[in-house]
Formats: sequence, C-alpha cells, structure tokens
Amino acid sequence: MSQLLYSVEDVFSKEGYLKQQEKDFYNIPLYQRGYKWEPKHVKKLLVDIDNFQASGSKFYCLQNITIVPKDNYFNIVDGQQRLTTLTIILAYLQEKDLVYNKVRFPDNSIRKETNRFLNEVITKEDIVFPEDDWDDFIEDNENYDHQDIHHIFQVYKTIDVWFKEKIQHLSFSTEEYRNKLLKHVKFIINKIDDKTSSEEKIFGNLNSKRIPLDGADLVRAVLITRVAKEEGKREADIKNIVRVNERRVKIGWQLDQINNWWSKENVKRYFSNFVSITSERMGAVNLFDDDKYPINILYLLFAEKKGEKVLTLELIEKNNNDALGLYKEIIKLNSTLQDWFQDKEIYHYLGYLFNQKTKRDFNFTTVWGLWESSKTRDLFRIALKKEIKSTLMTDDELISFVDTNINWYKKEPRKLVSALVLMDIIHSIKNNQPFLPFSSFNKAANDIEHIFPQNPEKVKDKKAYLVFLNTYVVHIDNKFDVSEFDVNKNDDEYLDTVDEFIKNQIEAINIDSIGNLVLLYSSLNRSISNNPYAKKRARIIEYFNKGNFIQPHTFQVFVRYFNDDSNDVKDFEHWTKNDIEANAKRINNEINNFLKIDSDE
Repeated sequence: MSQLLYSVEDVFSKEGYLKQQEKDFYNIPLYQRGYKWEPKHVKKLLVDIDNFQASGSKFYCLQNITIVPKDNYFNIVDGQQRLTTLTIILAYLQEKDLVYNKVRFPDNSIRKETNRFLNEVITKEDIVFPEDDWDDFIEDNENYDHQDIHHIFQVYKTIDVWFKEKIQHLSFSTEEYRNKLLKHVKFIINKIDDKTSSEEKIFGNLNSKRIPLDGADLVRAVLITRVAKEEGKREADIKNIVRVNERRVKIGWQLDQINNWWSKENVKRYFSNFVSITSERMGAVNLFDDDKYPINILYLLFAEKKGEKVLTLELIEKNNNDALGLYKEIIKLNSTLQDWFQDKEIYHYLGYLFNQKTKRDFNFTTVWGLWESSKTRDLFRIALKKEIKSTLMTDDELISFVDTNINWYKKEPRKLVSALVLMDIIHSIKNNQPFLPFSSFNKAANDIEHIFPQNPEKVKDKKAYLVFLNTYVVHIDNKFDVSEFDVNKNDDEYLDTVDEFIKNQIEAINIDSIGNLVLLYSSLNRSISNNPYAKKRARIIEYFNKGNFIQPHTFQVFVRYFNDDSNDVKDFEHWTKNDIEANAKRINNEINNFLKIDSDE
C-alpha cells in the first residue's frame, strides 16, 4: 500500500489507480442495493464541493470506498452510491471519456438495463441526455423503467438545474469547479485482500452498522503498511518479507497498547482538556472520533503541536514519503505524555493550568514550547510554576490572601477557585499523597461553601447559633438574652429581633474572606448548607470516612490543619473570626512559599 488517498481523477483515469492495480473497471455486485440517491443528496454534495476552498495540497474527502480485487476489475463492497454519483457529475461536466465504462453493473443480471443506461446514455460520448421528463422518457424507453434508473435520471436532471443556476453568477466558473472536483476531491481507498472472508460477509459487516472508517483506522493503515516497508527496503527479498511481516505485527500491537492506555478513563478525561483544535468533519461526524478511539486525542495533540488548527488526513498524507519519521514522532509524543502523566508535579501543574487558564492564554502549543525550550525537567517545572503564578496576579503583584478588603466570593471568584485548587495541589504533590483525580482541577461539580455558619433557616437551630455568637463574637455588654428564646420562638416579632441581631453580628465578620471559603461537592454542600458548623464538620468527616473524595484543602480546613501556636483552638463546635484569619494566613504562607522560584529569589 503506497498510498491511502486518491483524487477523483486518479480513481477514474486510465493512467491512475486502475492501471496501477492492473484493473479495467469497478463492478457493482448483485448483492449491492440499487442506486438510491435523491436530488437533495446530490445538491448537498455539489454545494459542499462548491463551498470548499481548494489551495495547495488541501483536499475535500469523500470518505472511503471499499473494494475487493477480482480478475480484471474491483468489486465495490462499500461506496457505490458515491462512486456512481461522481460518474454522473463528471459525465455532465463533459468528462465522459474519463468515466465511460469505469463503473459497471453485471450485464447478465437484473441490473443490465442500469448498466446500459449509465454507460450508453449517461457516459457515452456524443450522446445527448434526453430533455423529456421521466414519464415521457419511459413511455418511449420501457426497458429503463426501473427504480434505480429513475434515481439516476433525476440526479442528472438535478445536476443540470444546479449548474445552470450557478453559471448565472459571474463569480462561478464551471472550469474551476471541474478542476477542483478532479484534483482536490479525494477518496480513501480501502482495498481488502483478505481471502478468508467472502465479499458478502465483508459487505454485511460494513453495512450492518454503517460505520465509516475512523481517522485512527486510517493512520493505523498508513503506519502498519508503510513503516515496515520503509524499514525493510535494504533487506534481501525473502528476508525482507519475513521482517516486514514481523514489523507490521509489532507496530499493530504497539498501536493497540497505546490505544488501550488512552482508553483509561482517567487518562482520557485528563488529556481531553489539553486539546484545543478540532477534527476534520466527515459529513455530520468527526473523522477522528476520540470517543470511539481515544488514541485520536494523541493524534489531535500531535496535529496541534505541528501548528494545525484542524486534524486532517492531509497532515498524515504530508508524511507519505516519510512514514517512519511520522511513526517515530507519534511514538515520541506518546512517551512524553505518558511521562508527564506519571510525574506527580508535572501532572498536577498541567492539570491546574489547562483548567484554570483559558485556551487563548495556555494551550498545548504553549506547553510543548516550554518543554522543548527547557534544558532540564526542573526548568520545565519552574516554567510551569511561573504560568501558575500568573493566574493569581493583580497589577503585576501576587494577590494578598490576607487582605481583608478583598471580597473573594463576589469580586474575585476566578482567582478564588484557582487558589483553592492550588492549595489542593500543594498538599497532593507531597510524597505520601495520592494524585488528584482529573475532575478536581476545576470547580465543576463543586459549590463555593461559606464555612462561617450563616443565619440558620430552621428556628430550632437559631438558639444554638445565638449561644455561639454570644460566646465567640459578641462583646460581653452586647450579648443576646437567650433565656426567653423557648418561650418566644413562635412569636414572629421576636424572631425578627433575633434575625436582626444575627445580621448585625455577621456584618462585623469578613465572611467572604478566602479563609472562610472552600470547594465542596454540590450535593453534599446543599445537604448541609444552613447547618451549624459542628454539623457540617461531622457530616464532611463522615462522608470522607466512607471513601468519598473531598477536596484535600476543604477537608483539612474542617479538621483545622491551619492551627499553630498562635491559634491553637480546641473547640470543634464553632468556627470563628479567628479561624477565618488563621486559615487565610495559612493559605497566604503556603501559596507564597510554593511560588518561590529559585530564579526569582
């Protein structure tokens, strides 16, 4: 297999693919369904080709045709609708000599009239297509009264109308359209030499699911067939055949292993966020479908590294003469990405950056540039830390986490999430800690939770809340008298007084400080949102002990990891202003120490 893609001209030309394969024509076997394209189908194809901007080696891909070699022809197992339609279009564009008798139906079959109509009326030189409508035409040509011939007839008429309308526009050139169609529209030719499977079985497998070849299949075909052949060029004939076959098996196995690794949920979900380009479209679907073949994430990143905006077959075809170089480059990229995934620091730094920075500011091209320009792994880590630091800068300064004037919840929500995730990372890169799961690098399923107990919704919890405020917040001269609470708890006016008192006390506390905010799984947060602190703490510890994931920083805040000699609080029932300040101080120290980069010191 020296080539994968062939232009329309190559597919039909006497000097093209047929001659290369020593065949004369393409045969539509009896097990195939009759031609069934309708005007809407051919219109869409004509418009798509018209809208395609051809330049250089850029091409429009018509997907694959699957063929099986016979004596002096190929049987079309899949793709006969497209091939027949191209035959009709080219005949209309006066390329009859190119397509005459290149697509045939068995002469000794129920489709002999279809074959005669296609090759005696549509593609034969000097024959003018009838101007009659279908009913008038079959009145004089009863032998042609078949459903598939009716479809061919209507498609030709549709093509005629479409081009006559287009040439009314000065900007349209039939000659340019013909040239684009011949040279810049290509087929993927999938030639099957399998002698162990019948054509009918192959046809059934292809058509039962109607799933076209994926880009991963095509890359695999290129690598397996071409790399082994290139590597074996210098060997003697017999030895070469053995080596090539062994190498093909090894390459196939290696690609399977790579796809298996990329199929792991944590790998697939982690690296999906690295991708900022798209796949070439094949109709309504992506040619490189990373849901079907996760290895396509690797190919997308390969294309992005190359500076491409879209992953296309054209990129693979550019390496037609150096498939070995392409193979080595893909293997090297895969090894590098696996290395990053297994390096605890790099894994967490990149997880943070691809979730906390925009694709405009940080993408795979950026990180690959940093990797290649860094002489050592440590310098790469430092470069990533600098990128992390940039997410927490304000006016060219690292934001202060102890500044009481900053309303983190309302004014700095993006930096708030970044800082809280970074605290998780600082904890997780320690030697004895597990890697963070891919889902923990952004807010995603988390809510931002205020730890300081808000005014409880339930009346029964308000008394305990008042006792808490009297004990830890309110000056001794301003304490609320709770002795009458039980007697008056059903009195709306009394409860209004209670709520007003609580509101006044909370206003004195910076509840939107970063020291009072954590990320908490949404469903868990909503189940405890208005509970007193002690209940929140107990519920979170219970949730964690059952094996559920809690953001590390969130868990440590609730177990008061930030306590030091100056704030050794033993009361686990309440969360105070002192706790908020101590937590903010700890965040400030941890992040500043983490972002101290040797080159900056």
